[in-house]
Amino acid sequence: MVISSKQLTHFSIHALDDKVGGIRDILFDDETFTVRYLVADTNTWLPLSRKVVISPISVKQLACEDETVHINMTVDTLKNSPSIDEHKPVSREYEENLFKYFGYGYYWIGPGAWGEFAHPDELVELQHAEESDTVHPQKTSNHLRAVGEVGGYEVATTSDNVGHISNFIIDTRSWKIVLLVVDTNNWLPGGKHLALLPSDIKNIDWAAHHVRVNLSQDELMNRPEVDNDKISEDGYIATLCSDLNSGI
Repeated sequence: MVISSKQLTHFSIHALDDKVGGIRDILFDDETFTVRYLVADTNTWLPLSRKVVISPISVKQLACEDETVHINMTVDTLKNSPSIDEHKPVSREYEENLFKYFGYGYYWIGPGAWGEFAHPDELVELQHAEESDTVHPQKTSNHLRAVGEVGGYEVATTSDNVGHISNFIIDTRSWKIVLLVVDTNNWLPGGKHLALLPSDIKNIDWAAHHVRVNLSQDELMNRPEVDNDKISEDGYIATLCSDLNSGI
């Protein structure tokens, strides 16, 4: 399934035994452009709104019809999970504690986006102690950023700033960000919503609030527009990505 970050952050969260609020934000890896965590809105069910996160490993199903994420844990399991309030930004130490708590294999041990695997559900109940750090050295730091933060950053081309990041398109099978959307409304009368590949991004300048891309202004403006009404249609985003990667 393909979904936009704007849509996903309106979803409610259902545990095995009850509803537990909704999704407040999304944390992604700015090197692999993989979604690592869904940040839960705990205002209605945890005192003082303690912040907790949900790994895609825990996601059983996304139900777009009723805008719900179903997770494979009870309310108490999630309530008692390590909070990110004391870990700002989210540290590797926190991630280790979180994954030990849930009994998941570490995604950062191995060559792929999910360790040895292509999809997060393959890390469920994996005994990470059996992984060899000698074969695959453990990555000691992460590169987690919030969609809520990067959304709104200006896009800096090789020649000028053009628009800002307005949306992230996510393939929920691998939880990879396959496209970003550039909104040119504040720069170009009428505005467009242009497709940007993660591979187009040179770096993200956190101090300047810029996403720097390896494209000129003209090259970006010639990118196809993303039709928000078609994002969830079968094959639409895959075809768009294929055309961009082939240079069409």
